[in-house]
Amino acid sequence: MKPIIKSLLAISVLATTVNAQSNFTLKGFNHIESVASDGKYIYAADIGKELNPTAKDGDGKIFKLDLKGKIIDSTFSKETLNAPKGITISNGVLFVADIDRLVALDIKTGKKLYEIPFTDGVSFLNDITIVDKTTLYISATDKSKIYKVNLTTKIYSELTTDKSIFGTNGLFFDKNSNRLYVNGMGSDNKANGIVGYVDLSNNKFTQLATIEGIFDGIWISNNTLYTSNWVAFEKKGIIQSIDLKTNKVSQVKTNEPFAGPADFIILKNQIIVPEMMIGVLTIISNF
Repeated sequence: MKPIIKSLLAISVLATTVNAQSNFTLKGFNHIESVASDGKYIYAADIGKELNPTAKDGDGKIFKLDLKGKIIDSTFSKETLNAPKGITISNGVLFVADIDRLVALDIKTGKKLYEIPFTDGVSFLNDITIVDKTTLYISATDKSKIYKVNLTTKIYSELTTDKSIFGTNGLFFDKNSNRLYVNGMGSDNKANGIVGYVDLSNNKFTQLATIEGIFDGIWISNNTLYTSNWVAFEKKGIIQSIDLKTNKVSQVKTNEPFAGPADFIILKNQIIVPEMMIGVLTIISNF
């Protein structure tokens, strides 16, 4: 996701439409940016009362919900957070991207285990994806960079690719192909973001399909890549899919467009989408 911009953008999206599903929304949040699940609960990162993703105002939250969407704990994190965005879970740890630091929280207690500060001027750490017990990748949208983090040494390094991915945002590691799938918001406030993958054996980037947009979340399920596309900085967002065998692009049909679809997850037969601009979670069933 990206700072809200006054100018409104619009693009034409070339896509086919799939069958309709049931949709419902969950309220009670401020500005949800990301969701994650350990299979028992859902966790949601809320950047706070103001839609300012780089403000160190201390009002960020992590919500804990049951699998039906009921809020169990609205103050799960015992660590003060500013504007938490991407979150993911691994080995009993909830990792949080919070502006310029990676925070590790105990999934049982919400207490901080440790943090890794980023000291090279980053102010927009965004999505996170786990590789293994000792490694994760995290995007920095403001720098159009991807960082590799060693969780043992607490040292990070830049993943240098052969092609720039402007406004780097969503990340998803696929262990079967050793690919790091990635998308971007684009540059110059234009809907020119791309979707593709980095082959981690040689760090070369390959673009998928021929679509452009303001891309945010990314997920892979059943050999299909799903990505959220803001389309414009207003209620025009969509979820698109790319068949990884045929490169065919489709659009997940919903009751209405999304207001800033951010870092979603797919949980069983549901897509759980944070609509960051209006602070709701929309759940699409039987997609």
